[in-house]
Amino acid sequence: MRTKPWSLAGLCLLAVAIIFSGCAKKDPAVKFAPQIEKLLAFWNSGDFTGIEDVLHEDFEMRMSPMFTAEKGIAAFKESVSKTRESYPDFLITVEEGFYSENAAAGRWTIRATGKNGQKMNVMGISMLHFADGKIKDEWISSNDLLWMEQLGYQLLPPASKEDR
Repeated sequence: MRTKPWSLAGLCLLAVAIIFSGCAKKDPAVKFAPQIEKLLAFWNSGDFTGIEDVLHEDFEMRMSPMFTAEKGIAAFKESVSKTRESYPDFLITVEEGFYSENAAAGRWTIRATGKNGQKMNVMGISMLHFADGKIKDEWISSNDLLWMEQLGYQLLPPASKEDR
């Protein structure tokens, strides 16, 4: 039995489509967005269930202004717990996110109420890197002056020589 020319061409096109669909670039957001959502859930709830599946064992968190590394999952838990102790309704909302092959960046807003009733509303950005399918590090930068002003602090110029 002879194969019809159009069916052979159709099979060739199907084979080419299958080959090229395997070569298509995968959207990194599909891979990393669930990890970032879980990271936000740790901050927003204080519940660390499954954290070893999200944060790399060598995780480092660096925050402005000094960006000194807080190393390890235990240090992350401690930082989140202290933050939530000071601001029980602490909530981070991601406003915008960007993804690349092994990194992500996002612009976010923190809303919280201090123990003395101060309403906090501060924006910032984070850059995250991934290794072995987990979050390897996070670099966090926010407006620390705005945070302090909302707590009632003031930035004053240094006293002049006449004032001393």
